Amino acid sequence: MKYYVPLLIFFLSISVISQEVDTTFIRLKSKLDNALEDTAKIQSMFSLGVYQLDHDFDSAEEYFTEALSLIESNNTNDLLRKKAKIYVQMGVVNRRKANYPEAIAYHLKAMKYYEQLNDSSGIGDVYHNMAMVYRYQKEHRKAIEHFKKTVSLKQTVSDSVGLGAAYNMLGVSYRQNKQLDSALVCYQTAKKIFLAIKDENNVYRVNNNMGVLYQKLDQHDKALEIQYENLNRCKRLGKKLSICVTHYNISSVYKRKKEWSKSLKHADSSLQVALEENFRERAAVSYRRKSFVYAKMENYKEAHESYRIFKKYNDTIYNIENAKKIQALELNYEFQKEKQADSLQFAQEKREVELVGQAESSKKRLYFVLLLGAIISGVIITFLIRRNYQQRSKLAKATYENEKKILDQEIKSKEEDIKRLIADNSMRLAFKEELLDKIKNEVIGAEPKNIKKSLNSLTTQLRLQIDTENKLSGLQEKIDYVNQSFDTNLQESYPELTKGEREVCALLRLNLSIKEIMTIRNVSSDSVKSMRRRIRKKMDIPQDVELEKFIQELV
Repeated sequence: MKYYVPLLIFFLSISVISQEVDTTFIRLKSKLDNALEDTAKIQSMFSLGVYQLDHDFDSAEEYFTEALSLIESNNTNDLLRKKAKIYVQMGVVNRRKANYPEAIAYHLKAMKYYEQLNDSSGIGDVYHNMAMVYRYQKEHRKAIEHFKKTVSLKQTVSDSVGLGAAYNMLGVSYRQNKQLDSALVCYQTAKKIFLAIKDENNVYRVNNNMGVLYQKLDQHDKALEIQYENLNRCKRLGKKLSICVTHYNISSVYKRKKEWSKSLKHADSSLQVALEENFRERAAVSYRRKSFVYAKMENYKEAHESYRIFKKYNDTIYNIENAKKIQALELNYEFQKEKQADSLQFAQEKREVELVGQAESSKKRLYFVLLLGAIISGVIITFLIRRNYQQRSKLAKATYENEKKILDQEIKSKEEDIKRLIADNSMRLAFKEELLDKIKNEVIGAEPKNIKKSLNSLTTQLRLQIDTENKLSGLQEKIDYVNQSFDTNLQESYPELTKGEREVCALLRLNLSIKEIMTIRNVSSDSVKSMRRRIRKKMDIPQDVELEKFIQELV
């Protein structure tokens, strides 16, 4: 009875685990079935593929392939990022199937998209998974180099999970490269990171790797405690690959303890899972372990058979052809990258040349516009200067003509004044000559009785002459005063009158006699009388109206 209870508990635990696993798968599958849009379907297929990575590689690959087919018709940045993630997972599938060249090819495709999207975290994921491939290929130095790149990128983007995973795997590569102290530091760093963010799953992964390290350090009890704890957890979660690896690690601990039967048992368990899940790389190392243990147990026939099978698996996994393929993929990727960089550089240089050409063209256009503007400005300025010159010339000419006219009028006025003065002097001279002749004729040599009479007559004539001169002395002022507006009005009313006739009218307006007018103008009395007749006729003055009175009544 006591044996049935543990068996019952075992089967119940298996049932609970199966239900837990099935529930997760059913939930993800239901989500896919209920998805209506392509983006939701792609996400559900991706989640199912990631889940199946620990359970069924072929199923995982099918989900990833189907998701890629949906993405092909949608090339938005979000879907490109999803496409890159799927390529990374496809690389993981092929790595776990030991198809290393195919794995590298998928990772390089993902790298191309992440670089296009400038996604540092995604690039770090690609370096991490490429390092994993190199680690399985036993190119540990190359793996360490890529893990270090991952650490740097994950630190830049503050990705704690990615950073912890990179340190964990970097520790594995250091351990496989026999750098045990460096491995321990990496494990401790990774565990510290995962504990800080309370990531229990990744803490278990680090513990598992530390168990392997304890094995290398011959701390077997510690190593077994961690490995058995991890094995139970992997079985509970149904993680086939982890179960396979953990059995192998336990086998390694017993191998170092030289407990050959226990080592063989766990090597067989690891091999069974590897064959069921087609883990070729894990199958190869399990056969190698069995060969080694059989040899130690002196069962050379089984040792040889196991080694022969190991060699068969190993030759298909680790061969020169695969290495060449991987190297060719890397070189091709680098070549394409350099080619793309050269194309970008050429395009940039071409663009720079075009920009320089455009700048030169713009400069030429600017210079032409400036030159054209200068020419137009010059024409306008020349036109304005010429027009200003012409206006100033016209103004100067008008001013000159006006001043000339005024000067001519002043000259004529002066000439008239001179004529008057000459006439006045002539009249005075004539009077004096006439007076002298009378004195000679009538006084000198005359009889005494007639001298007195002659002197009285001469005295009378002299007094009249003095009165006339006094009268004429203020005559010019009177003429100027009277003629202020009279001449203008007379010219407007009677344009037929000559200047001389208008001057006679002005003298008549002062009520001067014919003799006085004759004296002033230095003409004969007949000339004055003739001018009076012409004035009367031009002004159309009736015969019964006196000329002087008519003129004086004019305004």
